[in-house]
Amino acid sequence: MLSRLCRSKPLSIAVLLVVLAAITHANTAPIGESLAARIATNPNAGQSVWVYLSADSRADQPIALTDRALRRRARVDPAGHLIDSLDYPIRTDIVNQVHDIVDTVRHVSRWLRAVSVEATAQQLSAVQQLPFVDSLELLPTLIAPGPVVTIEKTPAAQADPPTDADYGNSLYQAQFCRARRLHDLGLSGKGVLIALLDTGFEYEHEAFGSLNLIAQRDFINHDDSVRGADCPEAYSNGWQDFHGTLVLGAVGAYQPGDLIGIAYGAEYALAKTEIVCDGTEIRREEDNWLAAAEWADSLGADIISSSLGYYAFQSGASYVFSDLDGNTALTTRAADWAASRNILVITSAGNTRHTAWNHITTPADADSAIAVGAAVTDSVLAGFSSPGPTYDGRIKPDITTLGNMVYTARNVGGYTRAGGTSLAAPLVAGGAALALEHDSTLTAATLAYLIRQTGNMANNPNNDYGYGLYDAARAANIVRLLPIGDVTAYLDQTVRVGITAVGWFETPPFISGIDLPQGVTIQNLGPGAAELTVLGSREQNPTERFAVIADLGYFADTQWVNMNLYTTESDLVYAGPNPFADSVRIFIRPEAGVFQTATVYASSGEKVWETVNSSAVSADDITWYGTNRHGREVTPGVYIVLVVTERQTARLKLLKTD
Repeated sequence: MLSRLCRSKPLSIAVLLVVLAAITHANTAPIGESLAARIATNPNAGQSVWVYLSADSRADQPIALTDRALRRRARVDPAGHLIDSLDYPIRTDIVNQVHDIVDTVRHVSRWLRAVSVEATAQQLSAVQQLPFVDSLELLPTLIAPGPVVTIEKTPAAQADPPTDADYGNSLYQAQFCRARRLHDLGLSGKGVLIALLDTGFEYEHEAFGSLNLIAQRDFINHDDSVRGADCPEAYSNGWQDFHGTLVLGAVGAYQPGDLIGIAYGAEYALAKTEIVCDGTEIRREEDNWLAAAEWADSLGADIISSSLGYYAFQSGASYVFSDLDGNTALTTRAADWAASRNILVITSAGNTRHTAWNHITTPADADSAIAVGAAVTDSVLAGFSSPGPTYDGRIKPDITTLGNMVYTARNVGGYTRAGGTSLAAPLVAGGAALALEHDSTLTAATLAYLIRQTGNMANNPNNDYGYGLYDAARAANIVRLLPIGDVTAYLDQTVRVGITAVGWFETPPFISGIDLPQGVTIQNLGPGAAELTVLGSREQNPTERFAVIADLGYFADTQWVNMNLYTTESDLVYAGPNPFADSVRIFIRPEAGVFQTATVYASSGEKVWETVNSSAVSADDITWYGTNRHGREVTPGVYIVLVVTERQTARLKLLKTD
């Protein structure tokens, strides 16, 4: 740990005036308003401060990057441009000069070009005089209630065992995000490095017996162990490693019969960044997050996953909604810097819905980060999942997945169910690792695009679900059908619609249909292309639903298509199938207005059946089951239907067959 204690006497009023005068002197580095106010009100207290440095404070040589990090960058940058200015660390002599003055140097950031320190007002006055110091800014302490999760009682064992005993109680979450389909292909995340930024991690749990842990770093205590409580005796119950263990269990565990993480075969770098030992006032260190992101970059991490969020601070320095612009918060900027190095950043959206804040938290506002919302087990949005948009109007969260009753490992042993966007984020991170294992050429930007565009609401995103529910199988881009949309045809009209399958495949998929209705065919045209043909006829139902499938043999993608058949373009009321045997549906287009009555007459003119809309509520269709007013089936023959709507009276001829 870089630290040095400085015993200083309380400042007298005269000394304080000298210090404040030095702070505001034109020849010294300026300080932020929040820091000046803090010093004025608490002159003897130590302050957490970022010391920003001049451009010439960087060293002459860049940091040592692993071969893995260079290969990751090479997927997006030319070979001669893998290193840039953010890779040059702060000169050691400059850090030492700052260190000689202040109580503690906590972190040195090459991305921010700054040093994070703990210092008194007197010490800060001396730091200001250093020629390489550009400015000083207060580093506020968070008072938000930490990374929120809700712990739910594990339900009693079910009478019937799970369909796949290896997953145990984690089967549902693997199926919910559709990672199970990728596991069935043999994908586990092998060869992909995931960096988790969180509290501590109890990786000695039985579920992590085969965890491929390649690096760990405690950015709180500046050592290389992320295990243990690190708390005073009053907090010696292990809560420091509680949250991180839940997150790691959801993504990286492998204990057949109990818990299978989404990316159980990936490699992991664990960073302890969050201090949770101070009871009700929980400090959340943004500078720890930044330092951990820089560390993950140097190791060659492919994915950074963080189930943390920041918005409320002490001393009036909290973020406000206008700060959610993707450019202001420290962790938001760090997320963007990581993304510029071809790292996929995944973060929880936050659990602040229906609170005074009621927005996503930072760094979820980063435009390059995937912010993950939470759904409950029936795919309904969780009541706590933080909503968007960002201040500049971007859709957030980006994607949503299970964040309720997620089965995972507990830091004190055993297993539990937990909820929160904290548990949703690692499921997406694990699915992304499976995609990268399958196609290591995917860039972070492309994978982020695929995650969004394969959500089930990609064509109509909103600020609750984002682009919809996460589909790990489709986001892996093995094979996927581009959106086909609804198909509309008129009687005796032929409609042709192109079908395109994309993805990472050498042998093109075979495109076909499931339960194609009469008059609908699909013809393969070549690699990943086909044509859907619809011939409108009276034998068809006015509405049909069928599936199109692109099949590789070992993997397939399916899309449902809704087909609407109109008699003529001008008909507002029509019926089908016609002829019919058992039932016929009478369709009313919205332009016809509210439906009033439908009356069926035999060819002799006798009234056979009638329905009346007594509620005056619009109806899209009415079904006649070929029965009379007494419920008895009518004989085959020609029948006339008179349909009265708000704007039209329509007369339809129907033929009932045996």
